[in-house]
Amino acid sequence: MKKKINSNNEKLVNKVFKILTKFKNNPKKFENIFTELFEKDFEAQLSEISKLKMGLLKGLIISVKDLFDVKGYYTRGGTKFLEPDISLRDAKCIFNIRKAGGLLLGHTNMTELAYSGLGINPHYGTPDNPLYPGAVPGGSTSGGAVSVALDLSDIAIGTDTGGSTRIPAAFSGITGFKPTQDSISRDGVLALSYSLDSVGLMAKNVELCKLGYHAMRRKIKSKQEKLQNKNPKLIIPSNFGFENIDTEIKVAFDLARKKITESGFKVINMNVPILDLYKKVPIWQFASVECATEYFYLYDQKKYLIDPNVLRRIERANEVTAVEYNLLQKIRENLIEEFNKFLKNNFLLMPTVTVKPPLIEKCKDNDFYDEANLISLRNTTLANYMNGCSISIPYFKNKKPIGIMLNATTNEDDYLLSVSSEIEKVLQK
Repeated sequence: MKKKINSNNEKLVNKVFKILTKFKNNPKKFENIFTELFEKDFEAQLSEISKLKMGLLKGLIISVKDLFDVKGYYTRGGTKFLEPDISLRDAKCIFNIRKAGGLLLGHTNMTELAYSGLGINPHYGTPDNPLYPGAVPGGSTSGGAVSVALDLSDIAIGTDTGGSTRIPAAFSGITGFKPTQDSISRDGVLALSYSLDSVGLMAKNVELCKLGYHAMRRKIKSKQEKLQNKNPKLIIPSNFGFENIDTEIKVAFDLARKKITESGFKVINMNVPILDLYKKVPIWQFASVECATEYFYLYDQKKYLIDPNVLRRIERANEVTAVEYNLLQKIRENLIEEFNKFLKNNFLLMPTVTVKPPLIEKCKDNDFYDEANLISLRNTTLANYMNGCSISIPYFKNKKPIGIMLNATTNEDDYLLSVSSEIEKVLQK
């Protein structure tokens, strides 16, 4: 393979060659991570990359969740019931990745239609968690997270509807970033919930997430920088975020909090009344109604091809009236406004997930699956509902990771990334 690649970018050629060699020499270790590699295009990609004098992502390898159109390949969405044609063009954000010099490695495995936080897929297999053998990798961007954790890709592009980049990041010891929803185009991306979907990404550190975000995001019209809070408060809600928490997660979070506080950040515990209102919102209705609408004609004809764990969620749309759904939208608008007024230029600080990744075997039980999925999504979904931005930073205790999550308000993405970079340094000490 190496002889077939003509490029003056020798370092990147060697990276690609090493990855392909890994797959060849140890296929069992890397099974179920990718649904397909873009191997037939590597030579052409490397040729184009070598022509770039500059590029935010030049020299970096990028994996792509199988929800994104990539020219010349099928977009399967982790399903068997869709009937996709070969994509004639890249999704807009993937096109931007190419322009920035990133090499697209392959489509990564995922929960079917991105509809779960656990990452299990009965159609294409489930990637094993690289840190917790036999456990779920987290979802829905499961293969993407594992591709970064195993050093197959530098950045994994995914989607995040309720935590689908941050949950697998927390479970696999990497960084996951969910930007403000409309900061990155979703053109050419299969939808789960048009109200909550965001394009997100994962990497080994905040800086790589920042590079990927800047490469993909829409052009910013105003160059005027917003005034930021030079001494932000990190607010730990006393009434949200710690339900069903494992003792090990709580101990690790408290140690991380101590480090952050001792480094000079102002960390406070307080009751956040708006979160009591948020907890009463039936957020599941968004994805259920909107997914059922998006795929109505196909899924209605081919229910037997859908993962039962996903189908159960889609069919709950039948429980929701038109009035309830429209009220849900209005309530959300009001809560976003109130939440942004409350948080301002400060941050919420919580564990990303309050439990360790559950075993795949245990998730075969429907009741266990549903409960584990609910708990995994509980903290992360808040940022999607509030149309904010959110990041999960790994903190290791006894060589096992937890996710430390920071949430910021709408369009404070760059500020969040800046502060997160500082906190990342503190947690690594």
